[in-house]
Amino acid sequence: MTTRANPGGPATREWTRADLRDLTTFCGSEGCACTLDEPLSRHTSMGIGGPAAAMIWPPHPDAVAAVVAWVSGRGLRWRVLGGGTNVMAPDRGVEEAVINLTRLIEGTRIEDGLGTFPAGLPTAQALNRTVREGLDGLVWATGLPGTIGGAVAGNAGCWGGEMATTVDTLEVVTAQGGWLRIAAADLSWSYRRLDLVEKAGIGSIVVSTTLALEPDDPEALAARHDELHARKRLDQPVGARNAGCVFRNPAGDRSAGLLIDEAGCKGMRVGDAEISSVHANFIINRGGASGAQMDELIECVRQRVEARSGVLLEEEIHRW
Repeated sequence: MTTRANPGGPATREWTRADLRDLTTFCGSEGCACTLDEPLSRHTSMGIGGPAAAMIWPPHPDAVAAVVAWVSGRGLRWRVLGGGTNVMAPDRGVEEAVINLTRLIEGTRIEDGLGTFPAGLPTAQALNRTVREGLDGLVWATGLPGTIGGAVAGNAGCWGGEMATTVDTLEVVTAQGGWLRIAAADLSWSYRRLDLVEKAGIGSIVVSTTLALEPDDPEALAARHDELHARKRLDQPVGARNAGCVFRNPAGDRSAGLLIDEAGCKGMRVGDAEISSVHANFIINRGGASGAQMDELIECVRQRVEARSGVLLEEEIHRW
């Protein structure tokens, strides 16, 4: 099964050049940067993707609400992008406006065992802040790329932890530009997924998250953090352009990476797309890989693994 990231909000018509010109003017009035035909390859960790019709960078949550209300009020569709660390964007690009949340970085607060972080803040910065203050709850996220908002939206996890077990509450902008504060316990979480639709509607956007944290020894937290970083450098292709694990781990005791390795796929290459020799569940962009090359390599791996082990791997990355 392929996971596809759906555009936000119900649309009644397609974007026109006039709409895009009006959007640029509106964004200027709201203090939002906005560019047209922005290459998605500049904003995804894989370095792949054609142009977005428009890309908007709201500098604060109120601007997110204003932009969403403007777009949805005209019956147009949008997408939301954080750090782009698990996104496969198509070579043709996308016809919607993309709301890029990476400038939502102000407003971190830590008090009474709760840490509130803006959606655009890099997960690593949030983690480092908690470690410095002697608070546990996010150390499991050591090495997790991207932003806090993206980690929440995808229920990111590693080292035995995941966002579902850490989040206390979320602050959300709805597709109509309204605001909601939702307890994590009232939401539906599953493997690498958060379903906001039931509580907040289609097209809702996480603009900040509050995490439940526990006091701990700062030196012990820092030691654990350093240990996990060292393991990541040994076990994953750190520094190479990739989108994290491509396939979900199937049920049972064999991981997707092991199954791919056993099928003899390490080092396989299509153009500049290559299966990592360090961890077989990572595909690396060696420089000029296209989405089509990635697709061909992914399908080849899937077929080889199924032929050898009988397991049909499901993708974990989000396709646009």
